[in-house]
Amino acid sequence: MRIVAIFVFIFVLCAWSPGGFAQVRFNEILADPVADWDGDGALSSRNDEWIEIVNVGTSTIDLSCYRAADASGGFDWRYGFSGLLAPGEVRVVYGTDSVAWEHANGFPAFGLSLNNAGDTVFLYDVLGGDTLIVDQYTYQSFQVLDDRSTGRSPDGNGQWVVFDGLNPYLGSTPPLGTGCAPTPGGVNCIPGVPVEESTWGAVKHLYRN
Repeated sequence: MRIVAIFVFIFVLCAWSPGGFAQVRFNEILADPVADWDGDGALSSRNDEWIEIVNVGTSTIDLSCYRAADASGGFDWRYGFSGLLAPGEVRVVYGTDSVAWEHANGFPAFGLSLNNAGDTVFLYDVLGGDTLIVDQYTYQSFQVLDDRSTGRSPDGNGQWVVFDGLNPYLGSTPPLGTGCAPTPGGVNCIPGVPVEESTWGAVKHLYRN
């Protein structure tokens, strides 16, 4: 009975919310790094890419059901999540994490494989024989050029914008730039709202190394 109860509990945590509402979503993407984002002391176009997901629901989610892929990958997963994600919490996956997961699970070590010329990222919920796309986002090359990230503002439920504080985007094609820096693991900037100093400090630290 205890095993059955645990299985049912995990099923509830992994399943979609009522009405197909995606409780876990992509929140920010950086595909063209020119800084050491993963903090390992070396710049790598593969290892320093990152994606961020967020739990926009009101209950904790077991991430063991979730997989990430890009347009070229299909079910050739780029990363398998693990652990729990509390309401409002974000989780960042760097290319380094993706490579380690691929090695451990018998996949080619492509990393997140985020195409600088534009790509589509997919977030899947894999449970038993069912594979559901719970979120996806297609970005254009200008959104991610040289340390620009693209993400939701505000977190989770906002419109997609460009966080171009490290490389200003002056174009008129939406999504538009915000003047804000990327914030892996932090609160996404809302234009016109002051950014916490600690977040800016963390970003500036990348360029002092």
